[in-house]
Amino acid sequence: AYGDKTFTAIMWGKIVAAHLVSSLRYDFLFQDVDVVWYKDPMTFFHDPTRREAEFDVLLQDDGARTRRFAPSSGNSGFFYARHNDRTWEFFTSRVMSANQVSRALSDQAVVAALLSEHATMYNLRLQTLAE
Repeated sequence: AYGDKTFTAIMWGKIVAAHLVSSLRYDFLFQDVDVVWYKDPMTFFHDPTRREAEFDVLLQDDGARTRRFAPSSGNSGFFYARHNDRTWEFFTSRVMSANQVSRALSDQAVVAALLSEHATMYNLRLQTLAE
């Protein structure tokens, strides 16, 4: 159930998985298991002519417009990250956020706060994808 011990453990697993791939210095697409692709999405993310190529982290729009998920309204279950010093700092902070995730009962609000902090302090360039 949402927010129970098992749910929180799964959220922690997602955080660790993203951090491990980031530690290997790869650009990567992270998605929850309920996403199905009809064509290769990597051509979109790797196209240097697209405006999105300027950003460090591209997030799926979660649709939630509450303060809890502001300002990005990004979905922590779907994002693309380019490896660089800014994203390394973000994923390191994210893995250190275990206590906050446990208190919030979800990683999404914690990710929203960290994204805002890192955009301000470390110039992390993030964009919420259009539908």
